[in-house]
Amino acid sequence: MLVIKVCPFYVSRYKFPGPGVFRCDLTNLVFVMAKEAELTYMTLIWDEDLLNSGGNTPAGPLFQIKSAVEDALTQLRFPHSETKEGNEHLEAAGDDRDSRGRGRPSPLFFGLVWHIIKRFMEKNRPIRSQVMLYLRTPIKELQIMTVIVLQDNVPLHEISRQQNGAQRVRIPSHCLLDFGHKYSIHVDPEDLFLQPMARTKLPSDIEVFLDTSTESLNLKLQDQSGKVAWENRLYLQVSAKPQEERAREVLQMVQYKGRDPSTILLSALREVDP
Repeated sequence: MLVIKVCPFYVSRYKFPGPGVFRCDLTNLVFVMAKEAELTYMTLIWDEDLLNSGGNTPAGPLFQIKSAVEDALTQLRFPHSETKEGNEHLEAAGDDRDSRGRGRPSPLFFGLVWHIIKRFMEKNRPIRSQVMLYLRTPIKELQIMTVIVLQDNVPLHEISRQQNGAQRVRIPSHCLLDFGHKYSIHVDPEDLFLQPMARTKLPSDIEVFLDTSTESLNLKLQDQSGKVAWENRLYLQVSAKPQEERAREVLQMVQYKGRDPSTILLSALREVDP
């Protein structure tokens, strides 16, 4: 299987050279192609009212896929967050929204859904999930960190694209969460303000309000019984400060290491920005 590289924009486009199996490195979609063709694909928002009326709920993103060549795409495999293969409660579904594109290729809408009742009957089987953290640019002495909890088959570039330039905090993000359970974020020091405070189901995002002087904090995600599903210690001495100050600290740290490391760093910087 060939892994295809596409730019992390809202719309992805790739020209498949011919028959074969290809996986997108951004969305983890797997395309089985019968012939050469160019596909355009993007993620959209599910019509959850329509899904719920049929007893279903989204189990991943909704994808719009368009091909200029008929019968080029013969099979599409979706990434999922189940911990057990062959789950009978996980189904591929289409969205019947009208494309109205006469004379142009009609887009197809596909994604994975769960049957709510059937999946709830096996709620003790966990779902692969992820906790993502994003730091916004400080305003005076205040900085806001957004905590996002969602299934691990949601493309990372889609999450980051919606954060309006906030800096992603790279941490071990994967965890296992139980279907239908409610979870809450807890933070230490406890005097930090959280918004919203209520327990919530996936997907969810919570804001943590920090002083720019905050050097470290402990975050944990736990269910209504107090069971901890994810926990991480964060050190924010550098990332919670303005960009100019972070750059200055990096330069000073390298200077302390001696002349050779400083020369290497400056040479690399000149290559990027003469």
